[in-house]
Amino acid sequence: EITFLAGETCLYSVIKRSALSLGWKLIGEDASEKVKRNCHVLWVDRSFVNDKLFLSIQPWQRINHFPGMTNICRKARLAQSLELMKNKFPREFSFYPTTYVLPQSFATFKTLFAPNGQSKGTYIIKPDGSAQGKGIFLTRSIEDVENLSSVCVAQQYIRNPLLIEKKKFDLRIYVLVTSCSPLRLYLFRDGLVRICTEEYKRPNTSNMDDRCMHLTNYSINKRSDKYERDEKGSAPSNDGSKRSIGWLLDWLGKEKSEAAANIMWSKIGDICVMTIISILPILRREYASIFEKKEPTSDCHGSKPHDDQRNTNDGIGRSRCFEILGFDIMVDSDLRPSLIEVNHLPSWGTDSPIDEDIKSRVITQALSAINVDAQDRRYYESAKRRQSRMRLGRRQSTSVPEDVDEQLAKGSVQPKGRQRQPTLFDSNSAERRIRLIYEKHAPEKLENVKDLLSRYRGYEEWLAKKVEEKYNKNDDESSTSSEEDDSSLDDEPVQFLDESERKKFEEEERILKDYDRIYPPPNNGRISLSRYREMEKFVTEMDEKQQSRLLRPLQQMRPNGDGDNNELNVHGLNRGNGWIGGNIHVRPIKEEAKVLGPPTKKQVEFADRLSRGYSVEDTEVSDKSAKKKSRILHHDFIYEEENPFYHLIDRVRQSRELSKEARKRAETKLNNRRSSSKSGTALKQQVLQLGLEIPFTAIGENSKFYTKRKGFDEFPI
Repeated sequence: EITFLAGETCLYSVIKRSALSLGWKLIGEDASEKVKRNCHVLWVDRSFVNDKLFLSIQPWQRINHFPGMTNICRKARLAQSLELMKNKFPREFSFYPTTYVLPQSFATFKTLFAPNGQSKGTYIIKPDGSAQGKGIFLTRSIEDVENLSSVCVAQQYIRNPLLIEKKKFDLRIYVLVTSCSPLRLYLFRDGLVRICTEEYKRPNTSNMDDRCMHLTNYSINKRSDKYERDEKGSAPSNDGSKRSIGWLLDWLGKEKSEAAANIMWSKIGDICVMTIISILPILRREYASIFEKKEPTSDCHGSKPHDDQRNTNDGIGRSRCFEILGFDIMVDSDLRPSLIEVNHLPSWGTDSPIDEDIKSRVITQALSAINVDAQDRRYYESAKRRQSRMRLGRRQSTSVPEDVDEQLAKGSVQPKGRQRQPTLFDSNSAERRIRLIYEKHAPEKLENVKDLLSRYRGYEEWLAKKVEEKYNKNDDESSTSSEEDDSSLDDEPVQFLDESERKKFEEEERILKDYDRIYPPPNNGRISLSRYREMEKFVTEMDEKQQSRLLRPLQQMRPNGDGDNNELNVHGLNRGNGWIGGNIHVRPIKEEAKVLGPPTKKQVEFADRLSRGYSVEDTEVSDKSAKKKSRILHHDFIYEEENPFYHLIDRVRQSRELSKEARKRAETKLNNRRSSSKSGTALKQQVLQLGLEIPFTAIGENSKFYTKRKGFDEFPI
């Protein structure tokens, strides 16, 4: 049976009840570490998820968070991401109020105030990592934000909000993310309307401190004496301070029109999609750095009852993460929705019947859509064992003697029992690839595959690559003409998916009966798929530029050596195949190994000349010239003993040795002079040493050059 980890990280009872309603087994905190480690579904209600927890997730497990989702759940990062997209797509990204990140943009923010430090507009100040309305206040004075101790955002206050019974309200929208690559988003067709407890008045100096008038947070208004709540155990009603979005849409249909209410709801879905697209490259990069490793494919699974059932319910290979995000939306008097913030840890408390009704449906259907199978672990472990046997079989096949191969081919030797001869090519080998291509395009060539492989023995991968290029090129040319005739690319966005992905969409949509698919967009969406693709392309390019600026200095500072094997190391932490530091998750890019083809006739001739000691330019090769080494100044070949430069090289070498010895003697003399003292004895020894080194000829007393030699003691000192 499917196990659900309901330990200390699962804080809300509605989540546990939803898991039990699906027939799952709850694993409490008192269970053993092994049992908790092998649960199928992990639910975390904490704001910080350790990287070690993500790294420990197996392919058959699911966790309710995506790595990197905090990039839109932190107010400062959300503002920066949306501002970047707004510069490129100003019309689509006008749903976010003007926001300044402080103190980073304090200088720009200060220009909005008069010299006396006051402003006519009102700004709402929110700490970057706060929740439940903590630390939020309204201001019109620059003095209130000059000495902030932490990162905050200053957001332009929406002055004309839509009111219900003269009170301000906001919407809690639930969006389910089932996958980031490819991106799949679903919008829950209901939600919560959270109404303030005080009648709304435009902010001024007298009422800006009234939090129950200007802030719609439930944690703030529930403490008010005017808060209206439904009694527990009663049927959900829409008369209190918390109501459903279904009621709101019906109310708007009566007050405005049904068309206006539907357009507003469609705009809310577009806001959710564009907000997630603004960080989509980060989501995919961080997900890939943790989870995308070489795992057993679904084709290697253990046997299941039916193949079609295996393809439909196969959980291995699907996204290991899912997440329910809470979008806070505020609507103005013109029914124009604006994004306030995004919560990756929305509250699942059920203080009222309407909470229980909405949140239980949100969670139950989301857990059903992740499509966990109780046998996923067994299939995965079976696939790993099968791959290990395949790798072992390939190693053994390389050590089989050739005579055994010949005897097996002749049939003189029979394998024992159920053992069979290990094949040279597995399911991913060159032979299988070539056969698949020929079966589709040239069936008449199948009988020549063995001869073709024997001819190119040792270069099978190159041969398979050439065959695929030849026939796939024809497929591309034929498909191009058909794509040009298709003028309605945005009408059916799901048509670009393969069969397995299309089945996943259909299965998810069947289970998520209270959800609407918002990405890929439906046929009647306000924003086309091509426009979303433009946004995705732009944000991907911007992310690549940022990563290049961050990583290029580190790559240049790497030590000399094999750059591919040197992993980035930050603060001494090296975590396997990737570097994880801050919010940057980098996975070393492994270039595909170059497939070498068989040498050409010219390359064989050049290799033969080089192996015999000739240059590749030598076209005349004979046995008589076997002792020849190289050409000299483009003259004809000559023997070493006839080389005019041969003896000259020896003389130059001898002269260099003599000059080295002379230089060494001179350096010795110079060192002796420097180290000698000024005493008379040292000077005598130096003169004696110099005298001994100077050769002289004996001169008789009768010679005119004869002089009496003085003793050393007679020299004046």
